[in-house]
Amino acid sequence: MKNRNYEALYILPSNFDDAAVQASLDTFKKAIEENGGSVSKAAKWDTRKLAYKIKGHTEGIYCLVEFSAPPTVPEEVRRLFRISDEIIRGRVFLREE
Repeated sequence: MKNRNYEALYILPSNFDDAAVQASLDTFKKAIEENGGSVSKAAKWDTRKLAYKIKGHTEGIYCLVEFSAPPTVPEEVRRLFRISDEIIRGRVFLREE
């Protein structure tokens, strides 16, 4: 299977410190690499006010992970978003070439 380029964008609670944010990024990076993908960028973006309340939160820390992986990996990342209590919201996008 050919690897494709993806980005995963997710939101963490605004009360997380830098160590907790980095631990979260490392968790997703490890999951992607264990499933045959490679991460080109994993970074904290910014703390922003949310457009509307999500799970009781009005602010969140946005994190972006850019990766290249087989088509099965994004579904695994989505699964991790759903089962993680710390993720307010997360999406995986296919990046255009």
